[in-house]
Amino acid sequence: MKKRPSQIVLSQYSPLMSVDTPLTDAQGAAVEVPRVYSLCRCGESGAKPMCDGTHAKVGFVGTREDSAKGPLEYYEGKDITIVYDRYMCMGAGFCGELEAVFGTHDAPIYEPDGAPVEEIIATIRKCPSGALTYMIDGVHYKDFFDKPEIVIERNGPVHTQGGVDLIDDQLSDELLPLADHYVLCRCGGSKKKPLCDGSHEENGFEG
Repeated sequence: MKKRPSQIVLSQYSPLMSVDTPLTDAQGAAVEVPRVYSLCRCGESGAKPMCDGTHAKVGFVGTREDSAKGPLEYYEGKDITIVYDRYMCMGAGFCGELEAVFGTHDAPIYEPDGAPVEEIIATIRKCPSGALTYMIDGVHYKDFFDKPEIVIERNGPVHTQGGVDLIDDQLSDELLPLADHYVLCRCGGSKKKPLCDGSHEENGFEG
């Protein structure tokens, strides 16, 4: 498969090395960066979101513990089909805003006829991880961003948008969603490294 110009390259022991990808910080401001720059993923850098080499000092190992990705789930309604990649879900919670369709965190449902199609689409487009996409009339809508970009979430993960290739020594690209967006762990605690699994919400990550 031909690689795209925008890339994130890493090993199990390294930071996230971004290539030719614009960066937006947690305040929403564009950051002036060189063509290649490194982002912390051990959670310990004193220069977050940038890497300052702390991963080497603390002996960070970013080996993935959970690679058990199941098949895509399809929830077919009268006018729209919800497509769910359960493995990619990192618990952002935007789907819970449309409870009639997605239920709650403790009692999830997938009811594609539970709300107007426009509301379902708007909710799905808020999902940062690519876990939720949709189909209408046999067409799979999964690409929601116009250009490659990395966006840092305050006290949260790295949002990768617009089609950025992920290249590492754990073949993580094989786990990515079909969508043009996904999220990467920045706290060092995810069991799905380098992908985010929501651990930052539990371990009190700040940065």
